Amino acid sequence: MEFNIINTTKNRECLVFRNFKFHFSRNLVSGNIRPIAHQKSKTVLDSVSHFRVSQLKTICFLYAHINVKMSSDEEVAICMWYTLNTLEEREKKKLWVHPLNQKRITHNVIISFICELRSDEKKFKNYTRVSITTFDFIVQQIGEEIRKEDTNFRKSISPEERLLITLSFLGSGERFQRLHYNLRIGATTAGKIVNETCLAIWKILSPQFMPLPSTEGWLKIASEFEKTWNFPNCVGAIDGKHIAIQCPPNAGSAYFSYKGYHSIVLQAVVDANAKFIIIDVGDYGRNSDGGILKESNFGKLLDKNKLNLPTTPRKIHENLEENFPFVFVVDEAYPLKINLMRPFARRQLSNMKRIYNYRQSRARRIVECAFGILTKRFNVFENKMLVHPDKAAVITQAACVLHNIIMDKESNLTDIHSEIETTTLQVYQEDSDRPTNRRPSREAIEIREKFMSYFNSEIGSVPWQNTYII
Repeated sequence: MEFNIINTTKNRECLVFRNFKFHFSRNLVSGNIRPIAHQKSKTVLDSVSHFRVSQLKTICFLYAHINVKMSSDEEVAICMWYTLNTLEEREKKKLWVHPLNQKRITHNVIISFICELRSDEKKFKNYTRVSITTFDFIVQQIGEEIRKEDTNFRKSISPEERLLITLSFLGSGERFQRLHYNLRIGATTAGKIVNETCLAIWKILSPQFMPLPSTEGWLKIASEFEKTWNFPNCVGAIDGKHIAIQCPPNAGSAYFSYKGYHSIVLQAVVDANAKFIIIDVGDYGRNSDGGILKESNFGKLLDKNKLNLPTTPRKIHENLEENFPFVFVVDEAYPLKINLMRPFARRQLSNMKRIYNYRQSRARRIVECAFGILTKRFNVFENKMLVHPDKAAVITQAACVLHNIIMDKESNLTDIHSEIETTTLQVYQEDSDRPTNRRPSREAIEIREKFMSYFNSEIGSVPWQNTYII
């Protein structure tokens, strides 16, 4: 059987077999081969188009090994099968490494870039969002987890390069396609590196920089809240942040939030110094903060008293006989519970309730500050993430761990506290009352009223609180 393939245009070719002449392009639908046009016999064309790939393999085997006499239809089918294989072989011959990316290997583009950045501490931190010391610490911690073996064909991308690529993505918020041009690395490869590095950061470093506090740890957090924000027995501020994502296929409205875009939710518990204590990431954007808390790992542990929280209420002042439980402060989107203190509804507030709302808002503001620092530091949160929600959750988890590392090793707490103080009044005046559907228990109401009475007493008040409620 003899035939020729003749190139006619860029995307179309001509197959000549005996008296048949086909003009075709690559057009596969569910494994069928469909020639675009047939010059001589439409009947033959119709029959050929109904041959499936498995049938063509059988025909080719019979023709080659048994020498069975074939009909024109079957012979044409063999020709088309040959053409299909030819086109597939051409596709397989794509470049393994694009010449643009080859320069990264031959010229050590990323390694050279790292060396240049290291010569200027300020520029290094501006690009990576971490100091040189912190960068080296992270590489030391996760290096073996993300290291790849060299092959006979090319040298692997080193842990230092992988971390730089990841921090570049987090810090700039650039698409993977931009990293392809800037760092001479394929967009698909960049996405894979970012995901693997973020997984390693979460796996290796979260136990060190975001561990579940012990009972003594919670007591220390409560002491810092009282010292810094004048709210005794507070062990954390809770809130949720929507992370904008591209809507995944067939997701419907599950990820569509009240903010008007598709998102997953980062729910965080934050300490008095804007560090993340516990995070839950990945819930649907359409769900409420209270609903997310209920279904989250943190919420379930809280309900089951498995967070190592101090179980015995304590006095908050030596001149008070009453004991106060340890609580988290939340906004109006959460329910009032014995361990969750939310503000009073902002309708017909008495002066005492206004004082309570101000004092609670002042303590709770730290969680919004933490989100603000996270977003400002890692610009990836400024834009929509064009990745699967699961990968967006991994990126968010890693960013929160990196946030804690930087806060531990580099940040000035005085500057953070000063920034919050200047925005407290604005936060208190916002009206974001979002009532929940659940009625609080009598015990929860009484606990909040005890805090209200304390904040309005001579021993529990602060000199400036009346200024902020006018």
